[in-house]
Amino acid sequence: MSKSKNIIQVFEHQTLKIGTEQYPSFKEAHFNALEKYGYRTKEKYFSVGNKRIKFSNYVGVIQVRNITIEILPKVDNTTETESTKDKWHSALVEMLRVCKLIKLNEVSNARLKIKSASILDLYYDSFLTEVETVFKHGLRKSYRTIDENLHKVKGKILFTRHIQKNLIHKERFYVEHKIFDADNKLNQILLKALLILKTMIHNSNHNIRINRLLLSFEGVSECNVTEKWFDRLKYDRNTERYKQAITLAKLIILKYSPDLKGGKENVLAIMFDMNTLFENYIYRKLKALQMKQGSLIDHVIEQKKESFWESNNLRADILVKVADNWVVIDTKWKALNGNTPSSSDIKQMFVYNLHYDANHSILLYPKTTFETIEKKPFKHNDFNMFSCQVAFVDIFDNDNLDKELGLKIYNSLLKG
Repeated sequence: MSKSKNIIQVFEHQTLKIGTEQYPSFKEAHFNALEKYGYRTKEKYFSVGNKRIKFSNYVGVIQVRNITIEILPKVDNTTETESTKDKWHSALVEMLRVCKLIKLNEVSNARLKIKSASILDLYYDSFLTEVETVFKHGLRKSYRTIDENLHKVKGKILFTRHIQKNLIHKERFYVEHKIFDADNKLNQILLKALLILKTMIHNSNHNIRINRLLLSFEGVSECNVTEKWFDRLKYDRNTERYKQAITLAKLIILKYSPDLKGGKENVLAIMFDMNTLFENYIYRKLKALQMKQGSLIDHVIEQKKESFWESNNLRADILVKVADNWVVIDTKWKALNGNTPSSSDIKQMFVYNLHYDANHSILLYPKTTFETIEKKPFKHNDFNMFSCQVAFVDIFDNDNLDKELGLKIYNSLLKG
């Protein structure tokens, strides 16, 4: 896959240093911007060292100045070649798609040639496509109340302000009235995201589309959009068409960290906890199997949280019901040192068995070099009907994610 020299691909837990032969485009200016961003975010996505950045268990993409850094998942010990990066890049895009964290369509596929596009380009393209669709059907207009000093009476006169403003100008009237236009919160959010992208994008095609769209938002106010705006939004049958565009705009606006000194060190980071992503991906593959006609699985529940003791809760990753028996699956995105999990993990699975009345529990890891071990009962006379299993699932079919992963898990771990 041919990547731009301004796209750097690294793996989770990898270190990115200034001035290396492997990544010559990563300069001190990029490090300085990431250093500031890392401290502002309390090093959530990476830790800052001496002229180096060490990534954590978060994957995704960061744009800083003129470069894009893709942080890819990886749990095996294969050599970090370009083909390995291609494999995990495609895997990450597909995981994000399946988990509904990115929307891809035929237009995106044709325009960007998915395998050679950066993950950030996919998000930008998805957002622009959604905004173009909104505009195609017309920007939503609504009534709003404004105060104005006019030469004629319109609406109602605000007498206190009228006296203050027009003691000399007898020909004017300070009034409050309603107008019908597109200057509302939905359009203000889309405009804010477009203006952010205008400062970040170096893709000429995207720039053309942004400039064309900005012309359509003439008369819409530029506002400081905060997280509370999104919490207060409500959709109806007339505004439902905005929902996907607003979801992507939220991601762009809230993940954007501007350089407050007005320099060129703006940072946009769209990152995902790989543990959570793996858990959700497994859940959706099992849920897809359950939804098929004549399903082999009775029920699949994600993140079943229940009260345990006072303010403490238990939260099983995935609960699966097969032939009237419940099974707890706890996903772990990491490579085990050997095929023996920690004592605390095993104890947690025992508690899950008891609490959820499940006969069987599974610690599920991505496959590296180890094989799944057989079910083993807990060694207690009163609880030997409960068993636990350490399992490893290969999420790939050759170099692509296995489309039948749910069936693979059923056949190897849940059947009979």
